Amino acid sequence: MIRLLAITALLAGLWGCSHAPEASPPGYLLPSATQAAHSPLTIKVRLANYLNRGGIVMQLSDSEIQVARHHRWAEPLTTQLQRALEASLPHADEKTLTVELTRFQGLQGKDRDSAVITGRWALTGNNGDATQGRIQWEAALDNGGYANLVRTLDQGWQAVAKDIATTMD
Repeated sequence: MIRLLAITALLAGLWGCSHAPEASPPGYLLPSATQAAHSPLTIKVRLANYLNRGGIVMQLSDSEIQVARHHRWAEPLTTQLQRALEASLPHADEKTLTVELTRFQGLQGKDRDSAVITGRWALTGNNGDATQGRIQWEAALDNGGYANLVRTLDQGWQAVAKDIATTMD
């Protein structure tokens, strides 16, 4: 009886060691947010609440979204978006750029999938002068997958930064 228990325990231990732990799911970074930059421009990024849940968002219909559980941002999205803007925008002393995003996500369509960024921005100087603009960007996804969606959203974010920069000149 003791021999049978010892063999069972040994086999259970070997079986447990033979199974590798599951690999953790990937975390995603916007490629343009990997550049270190510092700007005297104060940048504030605000996201719609559902975008702030850590997972990459896919809009499935006009009223349904899915926040991915296993495909997540490697660091808070607001931090990445702010850092990408700091690296892309010209230096502007004593000004504050506030960006509010209502959409930063994938969109499943009947014929094609796309990446969508919408929102608004305001650039305010210390003297109270303000310039405002809307953010409305969309591009088709050439291939599927979260990595491609993240790269396409990054391209869109760079286009948004370029549009904002033209008003700062």
